Amino acid sequence: MASKSTTAALLAGLGTTAIILYHRWMHVKCPNAPTSTDPTKQGFSSKAVSGQWDVIVIGSGVGGLTTAALLAKEGKKVLVLEQHDVAGGNLHTFTENGYEFDTGLHYIGGQVGNTKSPMRRQLDYVTDGQVDWAKMNDVYDVAIVKNERFDFHASWTVMKNDLKQKFPDEGDAIDKFFRLTMRITKLFPVLFILKRLPGPFFRFGIKFFGLSLFRQTTKQVLDSITKNEKLAGVLSYVYGDYGEPPSRGAFAMHSLIYTHYKGGAYYPVGGPLHIAASYVRVIEKWGGKVLVRAPVSSILMDERSRAVGVEVKGKQIYAKTVVSSVGAPATFTKLVPNSHQHLVSPMIEAMKNDKIASNVTLMSMFVGIKDPDASLDLPRQNYWIYESWDHDSNVDKFKQDNTKPAAYFISFSSAKDPSYSSRNPGKQVALVIGPGSFDDVAVYEGKRVKHRGDEYNALKKKWGKVFMNVLLKEFPELEDRIDYIEFGTALSNDFYLGTFRGAVYGLAHTPERFMQQWLQPKTPIANLYLTGQDVCSCGVGGALIGGYLCAYELSTRCFLRTASMLG
Repeated sequence: MASKSTTAALLAGLGTTAIILYHRWMHVKCPNAPTSTDPTKQGFSSKAVSGQWDVIVIGSGVGGLTTAALLAKEGKKVLVLEQHDVAGGNLHTFTENGYEFDTGLHYIGGQVGNTKSPMRRQLDYVTDGQVDWAKMNDVYDVAIVKNERFDFHASWTVMKNDLKQKFPDEGDAIDKFFRLTMRITKLFPVLFILKRLPGPFFRFGIKFFGLSLFRQTTKQVLDSITKNEKLAGVLSYVYGDYGEPPSRGAFAMHSLIYTHYKGGAYYPVGGPLHIAASYVRVIEKWGGKVLVRAPVSSILMDERSRAVGVEVKGKQIYAKTVVSSVGAPATFTKLVPNSHQHLVSPMIEAMKNDKIASNVTLMSMFVGIKDPDASLDLPRQNYWIYESWDHDSNVDKFKQDNTKPAAYFISFSSAKDPSYSSRNPGKQVALVIGPGSFDDVAVYEGKRVKHRGDEYNALKKKWGKVFMNVLLKEFPELEDRIDYIEFGTALSNDFYLGTFRGAVYGLAHTPERFMQQWLQPKTPIANLYLTGQDVCSCGVGGALIGGYLCAYELSTRCFLRTASMLG
């Protein structure tokens, strides 16, 4: 027995030694080898960032990862720095008490189900086709006011027929709405081309190409085609996907959302974090790195006022190009040194405008649900719940009383992801989202996460009760199965998602926003570029396009290689 135990110990020792030597060899011979088995959790260290970098990307949201992956494939040595402890931005997921929750990607448009569509080709290129997509129900969204429900179908033909049956006198208005929606969506590429022209030519081009619809709100367009207030409310139900009610929101953005979900909606198999992990593998494969727990405190500038790197935890890291994926407000007001903010002062002033600055933040309730016998048949569709079809009135009431959110969004990622149960057996999850206000929690901003005090916890409990009542009214069968609850506010968004004042959608999606010519990848500061939501529009699709547009500014070869994917 003694000799057997000695032999076992010797073999264990040799095995351990072999593993240590292997890892040491990997990091000598393969300096870009992962430092963690999870590619989204490679930790920052001074040693990890040593050497020369072509591009530093601040933030690891979809825009940042897209730009990084594209440039890495063009031979650029790319470093992505993420302040949180997991990469992915709104793609990241978290697990508590055995329940896995998504945070920002809850569904994506129908194009992704077609492997030959522009969006699918764009995503497959930057993730090496590692992500599969599960189709949700054909009725992917249900809009509810009291006992009245409207279904939104993957087929526009079915959707329009349903609307015409419920509004028999509004057939022409319904047809015109969808025609205008398609028309303005097709004009978006023209807008981005015009933004590259000098100011006078940009303004002339807006008139010449008939882009006046970009100057109109959703309410203005709907008022011009129908007097039926309920129909207008039904057609504008999806404003929550970009955060601006009809009187503020750009009809252009509203149109993008509608056309994005033409063909239905999909959810990533393996959850949103699988997308982030796929991005990271591609970046590492081409010699780059994605490091977390790497909060950038400042962009480094040289004597000629050019961006030449960043500072992280007191360490200066240099690169030929700096790309920011954390949004224009945080980039220009927090990361550009005070000594150089005069270079972007027109942008900083513009973002003070109420029509440009985002006034939208969201609160989220994460609910863990026991389902040991897999008996729950939760829906593969989303629910939008309103007090009335007058969305602007709902928003005004919320501003007066923050216990009456203007809209609620209910979603079950465990039902949408066919692989969820294999990762989390016996468990389901629900997500309830509603609007919030940064000002309601601003006083607690300086306090440490999870230690913001009894008053803050009492606020979360108050809002949580409101959200829970909405969930249980729609799904009363869940009441006895609820096992875990977590509630997030605007401060949670800032801490975990790196947002600015909790604004998950970036700058306001108003007509004024789309007329801001400076909202493009190239900034007035040499070698400093923007990517992500503020370059194009919000959501995975908008951030993805923003990532491509930024890469094109930096690499003509990248444009020539991939531009056909933009359709």
